[in-house]
Amino acid sequence: MPEIEHQAKIVKIMSDAVEAEMVVQSACAHCALQKSCQPQEASVRKIVIPTKQASKYCLGEKIWVEISLDDGWMAAFFAYILPLILVLTVLLICLSCRMNEIISGICSIIVLIPYYFGVFLKRDFFVKKLNFKIVDKI
Repeated sequence: MPEIEHQAKIVKIMSDAVEAEMVVQSACAHCALQKSCQPQEASVRKIVIPTKQASKYCLGEKIWVEISLDDGWMAAFFAYILPLILVLTVLLICLSCRMNEIISGICSIIVLIPYYFGVFLKRDFFVKKLNFKIVDKI
């Protein structure tokens, strides 16, 4: 099964897990024309990686972490695709009921509040389903 890999640096060691920071760069970061187009964009993300061998790692150590492509698609589905479908569905339902366009737009945006609140309440489910693994030390 294909994997998605990123380089990370260990910032915290726990008894059964390590916390690592990944620098995620935009697609423009590797383009030859990035300096003439826009400044390089990068963000730092912290992830907790469960491992039984947490004591063998050191703070500041660089590692490779991976997640399966299926898990990446699942995360993208729940974070972006399903909310988009939800917003468009509510918008179309409101417009088909002859509601004002502004009210329809507001309703379609407001529906995201309970959606993301539900995702927040189910975060333990997502943490268990989305498993990052440490592949190798650098």
